[in-house]
Amino acid sequence: MLRNHAVILLASALLPACSDDGARVDTTDPQTATGSSDTANSSDTGVASGTDSPTTAPTSTSGDSATDTSSTASTTTSSSSTTTTTTTTGSTTAVDPCAECDQPNQQCLQGECVTGCQGQGPDACAADQVCDVISGTCKDPADGCVLAGPDEPCDARQCGPGSVCSGQGVCLPIAPCADVACLDDGPCWGTLCACERPKPCEEPTLELLNGPFSTEITALDFSDDCAAWMVTLRSGTDYLRRLTPDGTVTEWPGVSNLDMGEVKVLRSLTVPQLTVPLPLASEPVQPPPTPVEGLGEVALTYTCCANCGCAADPPQGVARLVEEDINLPLPLVIVAKITQGTGPFGAAVADAGPQGLTWGVDRVLYVGNSSENGDFNSADLDAASQAVEFSFAARVTASAPVSPVHLVVGLIGGEFQRFNVVTKQAELVVDLDADITGAMPREGGLQSLRGDVEDLVVGQRILPA
Repeated sequence: MLRNHAVILLASALLPACSDDGARVDTTDPQTATGSSDTANSSDTGVASGTDSPTTAPTSTSGDSATDTSSTASTTTSSSSTTTTTTTTGSTTAVDPCAECDQPNQQCLQGECVTGCQGQGPDACAADQVCDVISGTCKDPADGCVLAGPDEPCDARQCGPGSVCSGQGVCLPIAPCADVACLDDGPCWGTLCACERPKPCEEPTLELLNGPFSTEITALDFSDDCAAWMVTLRSGTDYLRRLTPDGTVTEWPGVSNLDMGEVKVLRSLTVPQLTVPLPLASEPVQPPPTPVEGLGEVALTYTCCANCGCAADPPQGVARLVEEDINLPLPLVIVAKITQGTGPFGAAVADAGPQGLTWGVDRVLYVGNSSENGDFNSADLDAASQAVEFSFAARVTASAPVSPVHLVVGLIGGEFQRFNVVTKQAELVVDLDADITGAMPREGGLQSLRGDVEDLVVGQRILPA
């Protein structure tokens, strides 16, 4: 018998910009024309003559008069028999229109400094348009590839679309962006953003997924290379299995009679990252960040219910796969004691022990209830350390990364909290009033939970009875 339970997948919020094309003053009044014409001649005395030419701006000046602070400039314009001479005394300097065109929302195009709408506030575009931070232009919000939305206060900064506040006054990139740009006066937004997420591979077919690979399955995850990973829940030894797109199944046995509860693969939140900057600016742009070390690593939970007769040695907890170690391929990295819940599955064997397993993007493993119900524990694989990160008011049942410093944590009863792994603070995002069995990225990446309830997409997870 199969039971369906709610899972939360967090939708990417698409958030848009408007260019300032500049303006030209067109005048044909020969009395006021100051620009050069197609028949103009210049000399060291600063005298130029021409016939009915329009004004152009800006115009650079060359010759000795450009630096003479006491020179006299004369302009003689001929029209029929009328000649007008204008004399001005003062300095003449060459002006570079792009000399101060140095902000990340500005470009020097054809000699003019053009400013995009990024960082210009809510009034940068017309009422029926939004600022697309990818292009820097104002667009219809229904257009394709539009990234727009409100700013989030972040001390002296404002984190706009494609970025999130770190909790320490810094804006960090979130999907679908791989970097951040900021104006000198505070506003920031995501850059190196991908409009599309082409699949580099194809997952195994449904026929393969529903074959021997899924026998006695209790949890499922996919890696960025499209391999499927699962763990079993069965009497006797449990197994971690991998199914590659070509149908190859590999399995690793667990320890003793401990049950397996969850499996999670370290994935990138911004796959695929751009390999070269978009051609939006004439100035050099920093390359995308390097990939996170450890992508593709696999971890699982060992569980045992309070009345299931599990031995104290080996203990339950969190293990990770060391594929090259044939003697101990699933070593423990978080040791847990017996904890028991009453949900979300309503089965003692499935509601026991550590739950809510996830990887942070920093290659740290997080899981709930390893020391007490509600405790949120971590294992830093690089530092080889364990810690209790936070104590929630209820048992943890799910978690997932949503930014470089944020995790969403689901609690029994339906609360989703956003936890900052740097500041160690949590805030309520939404209460679904229903038990949560899992949280995972939606296709295209996962953004921070700054949206409304409508930004949450409900899915399904299947657990054997």
